[in-house]
Amino acid sequence: MQTSPIPANEAQRLVRLQELGILDTLPQKAFDDISALAQMICGTPVALITLIDQDRQWFKSRIGVEERETPREVAFCSHAILDPDHVMVVEDLSLDPRFSDNPLVANAPDARFYAGAPIVTHDGLALGTVCVVDMKARSLNADQLDALRRLASLVVNLLEHESVRIEEATRNSEAWRLQHEELTAMAIAGLDLQVYIDPNYLIQHVNDTFLAYWGGTRKEVIGHNIASLVGEDAFRHIIQPQLDRALAGETVSYTRKTDFPARGTRYVEVALLPVRNARGDIAGAVMRAQDVQETRAREAQLQQTVALLEQRTMEQERFIHIISHDLREPINTVNNFTSLLVADHQDELSPSAQQYLSFVQSGGQRMSFLLDDLLHFVRLDNRSVKLRPVEIGRLMQQIESDLGPLLSRTDGRMECGTQPMVIADESLLRIVLKNLASNGLKFSRRGVPPVVRITVEEADGGHQIHVSDNGIGIATEHLHDIFDMFKRLHTRKHYEGTGLGLSVCRRIAQLHGGSISVQSTPDEGSRFTLHLPAAPAAPHLE
Repeated sequence: MQTSPIPANEAQRLVRLQELGILDTLPQKAFDDISALAQMICGTPVALITLIDQDRQWFKSRIGVEERETPREVAFCSHAILDPDHVMVVEDLSLDPRFSDNPLVANAPDARFYAGAPIVTHDGLALGTVCVVDMKARSLNADQLDALRRLASLVVNLLEHESVRIEEATRNSEAWRLQHEELTAMAIAGLDLQVYIDPNYLIQHVNDTFLAYWGGTRKEVIGHNIASLVGEDAFRHIIQPQLDRALAGETVSYTRKTDFPARGTRYVEVALLPVRNARGDIAGAVMRAQDVQETRAREAQLQQTVALLEQRTMEQERFIHIISHDLREPINTVNNFTSLLVADHQDELSPSAQQYLSFVQSGGQRMSFLLDDLLHFVRLDNRSVKLRPVEIGRLMQQIESDLGPLLSRTDGRMECGTQPMVIADESLLRIVLKNLASNGLKFSRRGVPPVVRITVEEADGGHQIHVSDNGIGIATEHLHDIFDMFKRLHTRKHYEGTGLGLSVCRRIAQLHGGSISVQSTPDEGSRFTLHLPAAPAAPHLE
Protein backbone atom coordinates (compact mmCIF):
# COMPACT_ATOMS: atom_id res chain seq x y z
CA MET A 1 0.00 0.00 0.00
CA GLN A 2 1.34 3.41 -1.01
CA THR A 3 1.11 6.00 1.77
CA SER A 4 0.37 9.48 0.45
CA PRO A 5 3.19 12.07 0.55
CA ILE A 6 2.98 14.90 3.07
CA PRO A 7 1.83 18.19 1.44
CA ALA A 8 4.48 20.94 1.24
CA ASN A 9 2.24 23.26 3.29
CA GLU A 10 1.44 20.62 5.94
CA ALA A 11 2.41 22.83 8.91
CA GLN A 12 0.18 25.73 7.81
CA ARG A 13 -2.61 23.31 6.93
CA LEU A 14 -2.66 21.73 10.40
CA VAL A 15 -2.58 25.15 12.08
CA ARG A 16 -5.61 26.29 10.08
CA LEU A 17 -7.44 23.06 10.89
CA GLN A 18 -6.89 23.64 14.62
CA GLU A 19 -7.90 27.32 14.38
CA LEU A 20 -11.28 26.40 12.93
CA GLY A 21 -12.08 24.37 16.06
CA ILE A 22 -14.12 21.90 14.03
CA LEU A 23 -12.38 18.64 14.95
CA ASP A 24 -14.32 16.29 17.25
CA THR A 25 -17.42 18.52 17.26
CA LEU A 26 -20.95 17.14 17.34
CA PRO A 27 -22.86 16.35 14.14
CA GLN A 28 -24.54 19.35 12.51
CA LYS A 29 -27.53 19.24 10.18
CA ALA A 30 -26.02 21.59 7.61
CA PHE A 31 -23.05 19.26 7.03
CA ASP A 32 -25.31 16.19 7.05
CA ASP A 33 -27.50 17.84 4.41
CA ILE A 34 -24.45 18.34 2.21
CA SER A 35 -23.50 14.65 2.59
CA ALA A 36 -27.08 13.65 1.73
CA LEU A 37 -26.97 15.87 -1.35
CA ALA A 38 -23.65 14.30 -2.43
CA GLN A 39 -25.13 10.84 -1.98
CA MET A 40 -28.27 11.74 -3.91
CA ILE A 41 -26.46 13.50 -6.76
CA CYS A 42 -23.90 10.68 -7.22
CA GLY A 43 -26.18 7.76 -6.29
CA THR A 44 -23.60 6.10 -3.99
CA PRO A 45 -24.14 4.26 -0.71
CA VAL A 46 -21.43 6.26 1.08
CA ALA A 47 -20.96 10.04 1.31
CA LEU A 48 -18.53 11.77 3.69
CA ILE A 49 -17.15 15.12 4.73
CA THR A 50 -13.58 14.33 5.84
CA LEU A 51 -10.82 16.36 7.52
CA ILE A 52 -7.20 15.16 7.42
CA ASP A 53 -5.51 15.61 10.80
CA GLN A 54 -1.85 14.88 11.58
CA ASP A 55 -2.29 11.12 11.90
CA ARG A 56 -5.97 10.48 11.33
CA GLN A 57 -8.89 11.12 8.99
CA TRP A 58 -11.90 12.44 10.92
CA PHE A 59 -15.47 12.52 9.57
CA LYS A 60 -17.42 15.70 10.17
CA SER A 61 -20.39 14.06 8.44
CA ARG A 62 -20.83 10.48 7.37
CA ILE A 63 -23.51 8.48 5.55
CA GLY A 64 -23.07 4.76 5.02
CA VAL A 65 -20.19 4.14 7.47
CA GLU A 66 -20.14 3.51 11.22
CA GLU A 67 -16.60 4.66 12.08
CA ARG A 68 -15.98 8.30 13.13
CA GLU A 69 -12.35 8.27 11.95
CA THR A 70 -9.66 6.13 10.27
CA PRO A 71 -5.86 6.16 10.33
CA ARG A 72 -4.48 8.71 7.88
CA GLU A 73 -2.28 6.11 6.21
CA VAL A 74 -5.34 4.22 4.80
CA ALA A 75 -7.34 7.35 3.87
CA PHE A 76 -8.10 7.85 0.18
CA CYS A 77 -8.65 11.55 0.95
CA SER A 78 -5.03 12.01 2.05
CA HIS A 79 -4.16 11.49 -1.63
CA ALA A 80 -6.98 13.76 -2.85
CA ILE A 81 -5.75 16.83 -0.90
CA LEU A 82 -2.43 16.70 -2.77
CA ASP A 83 -4.17 18.25 -5.81
CA PRO A 84 -6.43 21.00 -4.39
CA ASP A 85 -7.64 22.16 -7.81
CA HIS A 86 -9.17 18.90 -9.04
CA VAL A 87 -11.64 16.25 -7.97
CA MET A 88 -9.78 12.96 -7.53
CA VAL A 89 -11.69 10.11 -9.20
CA VAL A 90 -10.65 6.46 -9.00
CA GLU A 91 -13.13 4.38 -10.99
CA ASP A 92 -11.74 1.04 -9.75
CA LEU A 93 -9.61 1.15 -6.59
CA SER A 94 -8.59 -2.49 -7.01
CA LEU A 95 -6.78 -1.60 -10.27
CA ASP A 96 -4.94 1.44 -8.88
CA PRO A 97 -1.47 0.55 -7.50
CA ARG A 98 -1.90 3.19 -4.77
CA PHE A 99 -4.94 1.45 -3.32
CA SER A 100 -5.12 -2.14 -4.60
CA ASP A 101 -3.75 -3.57 -1.32
CA ASN A 102 -5.36 -0.95 0.93
CA PRO A 103 -7.26 -2.81 3.70
CA LEU A 104 -10.42 -0.84 2.86
CA VAL A 105 -10.18 -2.27 -0.68
CA ALA A 106 -8.71 -5.73 -0.11
CA ASN A 107 -10.99 -6.43 2.88
CA ALA A 108 -14.35 -5.22 4.14
CA PRO A 109 -15.97 -2.93 3.12
CA ASP A 110 -14.45 -3.89 -0.30
CA ALA A 111 -14.45 -0.31 -1.60
CA ARG A 112 -14.13 -0.02 -5.39
CA PHE A 113 -15.02 3.54 -6.41
CA TYR A 114 -13.90 6.85 -4.92
CA ALA A 115 -14.41 10.49 -5.86
CA GLY A 116 -13.26 13.31 -3.56
CA ALA A 117 -13.45 17.08 -4.05
CA PRO A 118 -10.84 18.85 -1.87
CA ILE A 119 -12.13 21.28 0.76
CA VAL A 120 -9.81 24.24 0.07
CA THR A 121 -9.71 27.42 2.11
CA HIS A 122 -9.60 30.81 0.42
CA ASP A 123 -5.82 30.95 0.89
CA GLY A 124 -5.28 27.56 -0.80
CA LEU A 125 -5.03 25.10 2.13
CA ALA A 126 -6.65 21.70 1.46
CA LEU A 127 -8.16 20.50 4.77
CA GLY A 128 -10.12 17.44 3.62
CA THR A 129 -12.74 16.44 1.07
CA VAL A 130 -16.37 15.98 0.24
CA CYS A 131 -16.24 12.43 -1.09
CA VAL A 132 -18.41 9.55 -2.22
CA VAL A 133 -17.58 5.84 -2.16
CA ASP A 134 -19.20 2.84 -3.83
CA MET A 135 -18.61 -0.89 -3.52
CA LYS A 136 -18.63 -1.34 -7.28
CA ALA A 137 -16.51 0.23 -10.02
CA ARG A 138 -18.24 3.14 -11.77
CA SER A 139 -17.81 6.70 -13.01
CA LEU A 140 -19.40 10.16 -12.60
CA ASN A 141 -20.53 12.57 -15.29
CA ALA A 142 -19.37 16.18 -15.59
CA ASP A 143 -22.42 17.58 -13.75
CA GLN A 144 -21.88 15.25 -10.80
CA LEU A 145 -18.18 16.19 -10.57
CA ASP A 146 -19.07 19.87 -10.72
CA ALA A 147 -21.63 19.31 -7.97
CA LEU A 148 -18.98 17.73 -5.72
CA ARG A 149 -16.72 20.75 -6.29
CA ARG A 150 -19.52 23.11 -5.37
CA LEU A 151 -20.39 21.06 -2.27
CA ALA A 152 -16.74 21.23 -1.18
CA SER A 153 -16.85 25.01 -1.67
CA LEU A 154 -20.00 25.10 0.43
CA VAL A 155 -18.25 23.15 3.20
CA VAL A 156 -15.43 25.71 3.22
CA ASN A 157 -17.97 28.45 3.76
CA LEU A 158 -19.57 26.52 6.61
CA LEU A 159 -16.23 25.81 8.28
CA GLU A 160 -15.18 29.44 8.16
CA HIS A 161 -18.58 30.57 9.37
CA GLU A 162 -18.12 28.42 12.45
CA SER A 163 -14.93 30.31 13.34
CA VAL A 164 -16.19 33.89 13.03
CA ARG A 165 -18.63 35.93 14.99
CA ILE A 166 -22.38 35.34 14.80
CA GLU A 167 -23.02 38.55 12.87
CA GLU A 168 -20.58 37.44 10.16
CA ALA A 169 -22.33 34.06 9.97
CA THR A 170 -25.69 35.83 9.65
CA ARG A 171 -24.33 38.08 6.93
CA ASN A 172 -23.07 35.13 4.89
CA SER A 173 -26.06 32.80 5.38
CA GLU A 174 -27.78 34.17 2.28
CA ALA A 175 -24.76 33.22 0.13
CA TRP A 176 -24.87 29.70 1.59
CA ARG A 177 -28.60 29.48 0.85
CA LEU A 178 -28.04 30.50 -2.78
CA GLN A 179 -25.29 27.92 -3.21
CA HIS A 180 -27.50 25.29 -1.60
CA GLU A 181 -30.32 26.10 -3.99
CA GLU A 182 -27.97 25.98 -6.97
CA LEU A 183 -26.71 22.54 -6.00
CA THR A 184 -30.24 21.34 -5.35
CA ALA A 185 -31.20 22.60 -8.80
CA MET A 186 -28.38 20.51 -10.27
CA ALA A 187 -29.62 17.47 -8.39
CA ILE A 188 -33.19 17.91 -9.60
CA ALA A 189 -32.26 18.43 -13.25
CA GLY A 190 -31.45 14.79 -14.00
CA LEU A 191 -33.31 12.72 -16.59
CA ASP A 192 -34.45 10.16 -13.99
CA LEU A 193 -37.38 10.76 -11.66
CA GLN A 194 -36.00 11.41 -8.15
CA VAL A 195 -37.85 11.77 -4.86
CA TYR A 196 -36.65 11.80 -1.25
CA ILE A 197 -39.09 10.12 1.17
CA ASP A 198 -38.78 10.20 4.97
CA PRO A 199 -39.62 7.28 7.33
CA ASN A 200 -43.22 8.56 7.60
CA TYR A 201 -43.65 8.15 3.81
CA LEU A 202 -43.72 11.94 3.38
CA ILE A 203 -42.17 13.47 0.27
CA GLN A 204 -39.36 15.86 1.23
CA HIS A 205 -37.71 16.50 -2.14
CA VAL A 206 -38.49 15.94 -5.84
CA ASN A 207 -36.69 16.87 -9.06
CA ASP A 208 -38.08 18.54 -12.17
CA THR A 209 -38.37 15.26 -14.07
CA PHE A 210 -40.57 13.85 -11.29
CA LEU A 211 -42.89 16.85 -11.55
CA ALA A 212 -42.92 16.63 -15.36
CA TYR A 213 -44.24 13.08 -15.18
CA TRP A 214 -46.74 13.61 -12.36
CA GLY A 215 -47.90 17.01 -13.59
CA GLY A 216 -47.85 18.85 -10.25
CA THR A 217 -45.89 21.59 -8.48
CA ARG A 218 -43.53 21.28 -5.53
CA LYS A 219 -46.04 22.99 -3.30
CA GLU A 220 -48.63 20.36 -4.22
CA VAL A 221 -46.21 17.46 -3.63
CA ILE A 222 -43.64 18.18 -0.91
CA GLY A 223 -44.84 17.36 2.58
CA HIS A 224 -47.57 15.03 1.33
CA ASN A 225 -47.75 11.26 1.76
CA ILE A 226 -46.54 9.32 -1.26
CA ALA A 227 -49.80 7.35 -1.17
CA SER A 228 -51.78 10.50 -2.01
CA LEU A 229 -49.81 10.78 -5.23
CA VAL A 230 -49.71 7.21 -6.50
CA GLY A 231 -52.98 6.00 -5.04
CA GLU A 232 -53.66 4.04 -1.87
CA ASP A 233 -53.96 0.67 -3.59
CA ALA A 234 -50.70 1.01 -5.59
CA PHE A 235 -48.90 2.31 -2.51
CA ARG A 236 -50.07 -0.47 -0.19
CA HIS A 237 -49.51 -3.41 -2.58
CA ILE A 238 -46.52 -2.29 -4.67
CA ILE A 239 -44.57 0.65 -3.30
CA GLN A 240 -44.82 0.31 0.49
CA PRO A 241 -43.36 -3.24 0.71
CA GLN A 242 -40.32 -2.14 -1.33
CA LEU A 243 -40.00 1.19 0.48
CA ASP A 244 -40.09 -0.54 3.87
CA ARG A 245 -37.14 -2.68 2.79
CA ALA A 246 -35.17 0.46 1.88
CA LEU A 247 -36.12 2.12 5.18
CA ALA A 248 -34.75 -0.99 6.87
CA GLY A 249 -31.36 -0.40 5.22
CA GLU A 250 -31.64 -2.49 2.06
CA THR A 251 -30.97 -1.24 -1.48
CA VAL A 252 -33.99 -2.26 -3.56
CA SER A 253 -34.58 -2.46 -7.31
CA TYR A 254 -37.74 -3.39 -9.17
CA THR A 255 -39.71 -2.67 -12.35
CA ARG A 256 -43.29 -1.51 -12.45
CA LYS A 257 -45.91 -0.17 -14.85
CA THR A 258 -47.11 3.29 -13.79
CA ASP A 259 -49.89 5.56 -15.05
CA PHE A 260 -48.38 9.05 -15.02
CA PRO A 261 -50.91 11.89 -15.33
CA ALA A 262 -48.65 13.91 -17.66
CA ARG A 263 -46.95 11.08 -19.62
CA GLY A 264 -49.44 8.21 -19.71
CA THR A 265 -48.66 4.59 -18.96
CA ARG A 266 -44.92 3.95 -18.78
CA TYR A 267 -42.65 1.15 -17.60
CA VAL A 268 -40.04 2.38 -15.09
CA GLU A 269 -37.08 0.75 -13.36
CA VAL A 270 -37.08 1.88 -9.73
CA ALA A 271 -34.11 1.96 -7.34
CA LEU A 272 -34.56 2.71 -3.64
CA LEU A 273 -31.42 3.83 -1.78
CA PRO A 274 -31.49 4.12 2.03
CA VAL A 275 -30.16 7.41 3.47
CA ARG A 276 -28.46 7.44 6.89
CA ASN A 277 -27.72 10.37 9.18
CA ALA A 278 -24.46 10.97 11.03
CA ARG A 279 -25.44 8.52 13.77
CA GLY A 280 -26.02 5.83 11.18
CA ASP A 281 -29.78 5.83 11.63
CA ILE A 282 -32.06 5.59 8.61
CA ALA A 283 -33.19 9.12 7.75
CA GLY A 284 -35.22 8.25 4.67
CA ALA A 285 -34.86 6.79 1.19
CA VAL A 286 -34.10 8.17 -2.24
CA MET A 287 -36.33 6.75 -4.96
CA ARG A 288 -34.93 6.97 -8.49
CA ALA A 289 -37.08 5.84 -11.43
CA GLN A 290 -35.79 5.45 -14.99
CA ASP A 291 -38.26 5.49 -17.87
CA VAL A 292 -37.69 2.27 -19.86
CA GLN A 293 -40.83 2.40 -22.01
CA GLU A 294 -38.89 2.73 -25.27
CA THR A 295 -36.54 -0.04 -24.20
CA ARG A 296 -39.51 -2.31 -23.48
CA ALA A 297 -40.98 -1.47 -26.89
CA ARG A 298 -37.70 -2.38 -28.58
CA GLU A 299 -37.55 -5.62 -26.61
CA ALA A 300 -41.08 -6.48 -27.72
CA GLN A 301 -40.12 -5.76 -31.33
CA LEU A 302 -37.02 -7.92 -30.93
CA GLN A 303 -39.11 -10.77 -29.49
CA GLN A 304 -41.46 -10.48 -32.46
CA THR A 305 -38.50 -10.63 -34.81
CA VAL A 306 -37.13 -13.69 -33.01
CA ALA A 307 -40.56 -15.36 -33.29
CA LEU A 308 -40.61 -14.64 -37.03
CA LEU A 309 -37.10 -16.05 -37.38
CA GLU A 310 -38.13 -19.17 -35.47
CA GLN A 311 -41.14 -19.54 -37.76
CA ARG A 312 -38.90 -19.10 -40.78
CA THR A 313 -36.54 -21.73 -39.40
CA MET A 314 -39.44 -24.16 -39.00
CA GLU A 315 -40.60 -23.42 -42.53
CA GLN A 316 -37.06 -23.92 -43.77
CA GLU A 317 -36.81 -27.27 -41.99
CA ARG A 318 -40.11 -28.29 -43.56
CA PHE A 319 -38.78 -27.18 -46.95
CA ILE A 320 -35.65 -29.25 -46.42
CA HIS A 321 -37.83 -32.23 -45.53
CA ILE A 322 -39.86 -31.76 -48.70
CA ILE A 323 -36.69 -31.59 -50.79
CA SER A 324 -35.10 -34.55 -49.03
CA HIS A 325 -38.11 -36.87 -49.13
CA ASP A 326 -41.29 -35.69 -50.83
CA LEU A 327 -39.58 -34.40 -54.01
CA ARG A 328 -36.68 -36.82 -54.02
CA GLU A 329 -38.88 -39.94 -54.13
CA PRO A 330 -40.80 -39.20 -57.37
CA ILE A 331 -37.64 -37.91 -59.07
CA ASN A 332 -35.76 -41.08 -58.10
CA THR A 333 -38.67 -43.09 -59.45
CA VAL A 334 -38.50 -41.24 -62.80
CA ASN A 335 -34.73 -41.66 -63.02
CA ASN A 336 -34.80 -45.32 -62.04
CA PHE A 337 -37.51 -46.30 -64.53
CA THR A 338 -36.03 -44.26 -67.38
CA SER A 339 -32.72 -46.04 -66.71
CA LEU A 340 -34.56 -49.38 -66.91
CA LEU A 341 -36.28 -48.34 -70.15
CA VAL A 342 -32.95 -47.35 -71.65
CA ALA A 343 -31.26 -50.56 -70.52
CA ASP A 344 -34.05 -53.04 -71.45
CA HIS A 345 -36.22 -51.49 -74.19
CA GLN A 346 -34.28 -48.76 -75.97
CA ASP A 347 -33.81 -50.94 -79.09
CA GLU A 348 -37.55 -51.56 -79.27
CA LEU A 349 -38.35 -47.84 -79.45
CA SER A 350 -38.55 -45.71 -82.55
CA PRO A 351 -35.91 -43.00 -83.03
CA SER A 352 -38.36 -40.28 -81.99
CA ALA A 353 -39.37 -42.27 -78.88
CA GLN A 354 -35.70 -42.80 -78.04
CA GLN A 355 -35.19 -39.02 -78.31
CA TYR A 356 -38.19 -38.34 -76.06
CA LEU A 357 -36.86 -40.87 -73.54
CA SER A 358 -33.49 -39.11 -73.62
CA PHE A 359 -35.24 -35.80 -72.84
CA VAL A 360 -37.01 -37.39 -69.87
CA GLN A 361 -33.81 -38.98 -68.60
CA SER A 362 -31.73 -35.78 -68.85
CA GLY A 363 -34.55 -33.74 -67.29
CA GLY A 364 -34.78 -36.13 -64.34
CA GLN A 365 -31.04 -35.98 -63.84
CA ARG A 366 -31.08 -32.17 -63.94
CA MET A 367 -33.87 -32.13 -61.36
CA SER A 368 -31.86 -34.47 -59.12
CA PHE A 369 -28.79 -32.23 -59.43
CA LEU A 370 -30.94 -29.17 -58.68
CA LEU A 371 -32.33 -30.79 -55.52
CA ASP A 372 -28.78 -31.64 -54.42
CA ASP A 373 -27.70 -28.01 -54.86
CA LEU A 374 -30.83 -26.69 -53.15
CA LEU A 375 -30.18 -28.94 -50.16
CA HIS A 376 -26.59 -27.72 -50.00
CA PHE A 377 -27.77 -24.12 -50.03
CA VAL A 378 -30.62 -24.24 -47.49
CA ARG A 379 -28.70 -26.41 -45.06
CA LEU A 380 -25.85 -23.91 -44.90
CA ASP A 381 -27.85 -21.53 -42.63
CA ASN A 382 -28.01 -24.19 -39.90
CA ARG A 383 -24.38 -25.21 -40.30
CA SER A 384 -21.75 -24.32 -37.71
CA VAL A 385 -18.33 -23.76 -39.23
CA LYS A 386 -15.59 -25.94 -37.73
CA LEU A 387 -12.27 -24.23 -38.44
CA ARG A 388 -9.24 -26.48 -38.81
CA PRO A 389 -5.92 -26.31 -40.69
CA VAL A 390 -6.54 -27.57 -44.25
CA GLU A 391 -3.88 -28.79 -46.68
CA ILE A 392 -4.97 -27.44 -50.07
CA GLY A 393 -2.80 -29.82 -52.12
CA ARG A 394 -4.30 -32.92 -50.53
CA LEU A 395 -7.83 -31.52 -50.84
CA MET A 396 -7.36 -30.77 -54.55
CA GLN A 397 -6.12 -34.32 -55.16
CA GLN A 398 -9.44 -35.60 -53.77
CA ILE A 399 -11.40 -33.12 -55.91
CA GLU A 400 -9.41 -34.09 -59.00
CA SER A 401 -10.35 -37.71 -58.35
CA ASP A 402 -14.03 -36.74 -58.00
CA LEU A 403 -13.90 -34.82 -61.29
CA GLY A 404 -12.10 -37.60 -63.16
CA PRO A 405 -14.92 -38.27 -65.68
CA LEU A 406 -15.26 -34.53 -66.42
CA LEU A 407 -11.49 -34.20 -66.87
CA SER A 408 -11.50 -37.11 -69.31
CA ARG A 409 -14.50 -35.79 -71.25
CA THR A 410 -12.99 -32.29 -71.63
CA ASP A 411 -9.36 -33.41 -71.96
CA GLY A 412 -8.65 -30.93 -69.14
CA ARG A 413 -6.17 -30.84 -66.33
CA MET A 414 -5.83 -29.29 -62.85
CA GLU A 415 -2.66 -27.70 -61.49
CA CYS A 416 -1.93 -27.20 -57.79
CA GLY A 417 1.62 -27.10 -56.53
CA THR A 418 2.71 -26.90 -52.90
CA GLN A 419 0.49 -24.34 -51.18
CA PRO A 420 0.33 -22.93 -47.61
CA MET A 421 -2.08 -24.40 -45.10
CA VAL A 422 -5.32 -22.41 -44.63
CA ILE A 423 -7.76 -22.23 -41.72
CA ALA A 424 -11.24 -23.27 -42.87
CA ASP A 425 -14.01 -25.84 -42.60
CA GLU A 426 -12.60 -28.58 -44.82
CA SER A 427 -15.93 -30.06 -45.97
CA LEU A 428 -17.32 -26.60 -46.87
CA LEU A 429 -14.08 -25.56 -48.55
CA ARG A 430 -14.24 -28.77 -50.59
CA ILE A 431 -17.69 -27.75 -51.90
CA VAL A 432 -16.40 -24.31 -52.96
CA LEU A 433 -13.26 -25.55 -54.70
CA LYS A 434 -15.09 -28.42 -56.41
CA ASN A 435 -17.75 -26.02 -57.72
CA LEU A 436 -15.16 -23.54 -59.00
CA ALA A 437 -12.94 -26.23 -60.53
CA SER A 438 -15.94 -27.92 -62.16
CA ASN A 439 -17.04 -24.61 -63.68
CA GLY A 440 -13.52 -23.99 -65.00
CA LEU A 441 -13.57 -27.35 -66.76
CA LYS A 442 -17.14 -27.09 -68.10
CA PHE A 443 -17.03 -23.52 -69.41
CA SER A 444 -14.11 -24.10 -71.76
CA ARG A 445 -13.44 -22.64 -75.19
CA ARG A 446 -14.03 -24.78 -78.22
CA GLY A 447 -10.80 -26.50 -79.25
CA VAL A 448 -8.89 -25.34 -76.14
CA PRO A 449 -8.28 -28.00 -73.45
CA PRO A 450 -9.32 -26.48 -70.10
CA VAL A 451 -6.70 -25.84 -67.43
CA VAL A 452 -7.65 -25.00 -63.82
CA ARG A 453 -4.94 -23.60 -61.51
CA ILE A 454 -5.24 -23.29 -57.72
CA THR A 455 -2.91 -20.97 -55.78
CA VAL A 456 -2.93 -19.63 -52.22
CA GLU A 457 -1.64 -16.25 -50.99
CA GLU A 458 -1.35 -14.85 -47.48
CA ALA A 459 -3.13 -11.48 -47.11
CA ASP A 460 -3.95 -9.34 -44.04
CA GLY A 461 -3.23 -12.25 -41.71
CA GLY A 462 -5.65 -14.50 -43.61
CA HIS A 463 -5.51 -16.26 -46.97
CA GLN A 464 -6.73 -15.78 -50.53
CA ILE A 465 -7.40 -18.94 -52.55
CA HIS A 466 -7.36 -18.27 -56.31
CA VAL A 467 -9.03 -20.62 -58.79
CA SER A 468 -8.04 -19.60 -62.33
CA ASP A 469 -9.10 -21.05 -65.68
CA ASN A 470 -8.53 -20.45 -69.41
CA GLY A 471 -12.19 -20.75 -70.34
CA ILE A 472 -14.74 -18.59 -72.11
CA GLY A 473 -14.66 -15.84 -69.46
CA ILE A 474 -17.51 -13.62 -68.27
CA ALA A 475 -18.68 -10.34 -69.76
CA THR A 476 -18.18 -7.29 -67.50
CA GLU A 477 -21.90 -6.50 -67.30
CA HIS A 478 -22.58 -9.94 -65.76
CA LEU A 479 -19.85 -9.95 -63.10
CA HIS A 480 -22.02 -8.30 -60.41
CA ASP A 481 -24.86 -10.86 -60.52
CA ILE A 482 -23.26 -14.23 -61.27
CA PHE A 483 -23.48 -15.15 -57.56
CA ASP A 484 -27.29 -14.74 -57.51
CA MET A 485 -29.45 -17.86 -57.14
CA PHE A 486 -30.43 -19.62 -60.39
CA LYS A 487 -28.42 -17.11 -62.43
CA ARG A 488 -27.36 -18.69 -65.72
CA LEU A 489 -25.45 -16.95 -68.50
CA HIS A 490 -25.74 -19.84 -70.98
CA THR A 491 -28.42 -22.34 -72.00
CA ARG A 492 -28.33 -25.96 -70.88
CA LYS A 493 -27.90 -26.92 -74.53
CA HIS A 494 -24.35 -25.57 -74.40
CA TYR A 495 -23.38 -25.90 -70.74
CA GLU A 496 -24.79 -28.01 -67.89
CA GLY A 497 -25.64 -26.60 -64.47
CA THR A 498 -28.38 -25.54 -62.07
CA GLY A 499 -27.43 -21.90 -61.48
CA LEU A 500 -26.90 -22.50 -57.73
CA GLY A 501 -23.21 -23.40 -57.51
CA LEU A 502 -21.83 -19.87 -57.19
CA SER A 503 -24.61 -18.91 -54.72
CA VAL A 504 -23.49 -21.80 -52.54
CA CYS A 505 -19.86 -20.64 -52.84
CA ARG A 506 -20.74 -17.09 -51.74
CA ARG A 507 -22.78 -18.33 -48.76
CA ILE A 508 -19.92 -20.58 -47.61
CA ALA A 509 -17.51 -17.64 -47.86
CA GLN A 510 -19.86 -15.55 -45.71
CA LEU A 511 -20.14 -18.33 -43.12
CA HIS A 512 -16.35 -18.15 -42.80
CA GLY A 513 -16.59 -14.40 -42.23
CA GLY A 514 -15.02 -13.84 -45.65
CA SER A 515 -16.09 -13.17 -49.23
CA ILE A 516 -15.63 -14.29 -52.82
CA SER A 517 -14.74 -12.16 -55.84
CA VAL A 518 -14.11 -12.66 -59.53
CA GLN A 519 -11.96 -11.16 -62.28
CA SER A 520 -12.62 -12.22 -65.86
CA THR A 521 -11.82 -11.44 -69.47
CA PRO A 522 -14.02 -12.87 -72.24
CA ASP A 523 -12.28 -15.52 -74.39
CA GLU A 524 -9.30 -15.57 -72.01
CA GLY A 525 -10.54 -16.95 -68.71
CA SER A 526 -11.61 -16.14 -65.15
CA ARG A 527 -10.07 -16.01 -61.69
CA PHE A 528 -12.28 -16.57 -58.65
CA THR A 529 -10.79 -15.59 -55.27
CA LEU A 530 -12.01 -16.90 -51.92
CA HIS A 531 -11.03 -14.42 -49.17
CA LEU A 532 -10.62 -16.13 -45.78
CA PRO A 533 -10.08 -13.93 -42.68
CA ALA A 534 -7.29 -14.41 -40.17
CA ALA A 535 -9.60 -15.28 -37.26
CA PRO A 536 -13.28 -16.11 -36.66
CA ALA A 537 -15.40 -13.05 -37.52
CA ALA A 538 -18.87 -14.47 -36.78
CA PRO A 539 -20.46 -16.15 -33.70
CA HIS A 540 -21.20 -19.43 -35.54
CA LEU A 541 -17.48 -20.05 -36.12
CA GLU A 542 -15.82 -22.59 -33.87
